[in-house]
Amino acid sequence: MARSTVSYTLAIALVLGRASLAGQLPPGMSRSVLVDNASVLVTHLGYAAGKGEASHTHPFSAVVVQLTPGDVDMTIGSEHSRSRRDVGTVWFIPANVPHAAINAGATMFEQVAVAIKPDRPAAPSSPPTDPPPGITRTPLLDNQDARVVRVQFAPGAREPTHAHPNDLVTVQLTEGKVQILLGSETTTDSRPPGFVRFVARGQQHAYGNVDTKVFELMSVTIK
Repeated sequence: MARSTVSYTLAIALVLGRASLAGQLPPGMSRSVLVDNASVLVTHLGYAAGKGEASHTHPFSAVVVQLTPGDVDMTIGSEHSRSRRDVGTVWFIPANVPHAAINAGATMFEQVAVAIKPDRPAAPSSPPTDPPPGITRTPLLDNQDARVVRVQFAPGAREPTHAHPNDLVTVQLTEGKVQILLGSETTTDSRPPGFVRFVARGQQHAYGNVDTKVFELMSVTIK
């Protein structure tokens, strides 16, 4: 399959709902675009009780992060599971593999999906590093497309200013007052669960907890 700009843009639009030539978004589901650039398309997904997707495929891989608790019926290829999923549960969906997510519970749940564009600029590999004091990293996934790490910041914990050779997407899992240095800009805000930030490869950045409680985020490295 040719990896042209037209082909992957159309495929992503059909699947993730920016536009649709195959019909409307299934009833009871919502999608909103959070980030769209040369490397990723990040969307916020909402599933009403009993609602979900029909089985489908797409020519790109994706990381899906559970944002609120819910009873998730998930099929990826030949693997099927149906269970209560907590905040921070992660699935990896390979390119061209049939999959579907359905809300099997009685209340709505939310997810964030990071679609990894297949003709993104190549990036060199970047091995994991040791965390600074007060920061705990729990690796969840590491393959040829992405590395996913759950990161916990104790009150007052901060990263030193640094950069990565890979693009990075962070997804806030719990509310917290977070200071983010990105390039020459520093912002300090109380950020809600689901807040997403894209950090471009080579960009100087640092995250810090300026709250009185722990906060957690998901770090998705794009390879």
